[in-house]
Amino acid sequence: MALKTYRLINEVFLLGDDIDRQLFSRFSLTVRQYHLLNWLDRKGQAGLTELAQLLLCDKSNVTGIVRRLDSAGLIEKVPSADRRFTLVKLTAEGKRIHDQAEAALLQSIAGRFVEVPDGEHEQLQELLAQVYERLRTYLKNPETLEVVRNGKGVMSQP
Repeated sequence: MALKTYRLINEVFLLGDDIDRQLFSRFSLTVRQYHLLNWLDRKGQAGLTELAQLLLCDKSNVTGIVRRLDSAGLIEKVPSADRRFTLVKLTAEGKRIHDQAEAALLQSIAGRFVEVPDGEHEQLQELLAQVYERLRTYLKNPETLEVVRNGKGVMSQP
């Protein structure tokens, strides 16, 4: 039962991610680049470590994403007295592209869920909130993580 649920959640995620990938490509953005721009739009500026945590990747990946967005003129580095710490913020062009991509995303999301009644949205949100909290608890438990790292108890069914 759990494996079927896991697979379904993954399939839904992958479908949504593919839709987002295609949508953001119209703005010459990847999904991660959009999320970085979106975070900067909300926060104003952010450091690379914070962005790595947001994007669930390591700092070297964020450095590449930042380099590409900087080259495209969508973000810029914020001058800092501490040269070891890099802050970035949106440029005017980055804000323009972000706003266009966000409007397209909101329209796409509305279209994806137009047939879902409000009551079903509420049920799904409640269930997903429970799954989210259980997964966060799972990640916070050092014993569970050790089992995952060592491969003990990992199901190997196709």
